[in-house]
Amino acid sequence: MAEVIIREDESLESGLKRFKRAREKEGTVRTYKRNQFFTKPSDEKREKKKKAIRRLKKKQARSSMKRRWKS
Repeated sequence: MAEVIIREDESLESGLKRFKRAREKEGTVRTYKRNQFFTKPSDEKREKKKKAIRRLKKKQARSSMKRRWKS
C-alpha cells in the first residue's frame, strides 16, 4: 500500500499528487481494473498480440518520420 507523509511546509494537494503517483507506480489500480472481470486466456493472448502489433506500427511510423526530416 502506498504511504505518503505530508511535510509541514507541503500543501495537501501536493501530498495527494505524490500519493497518486506512488499508487500509480505500485500498479494497484491497474491490477484492480484488470482483475475486476474474468478474461479467457485466449482473449488475453489475442489482446497481447494486438498491443504488440500496435506498438510495432507506432515504432515504424516514428522511424519513417525521422527519416523524412533528415533527408
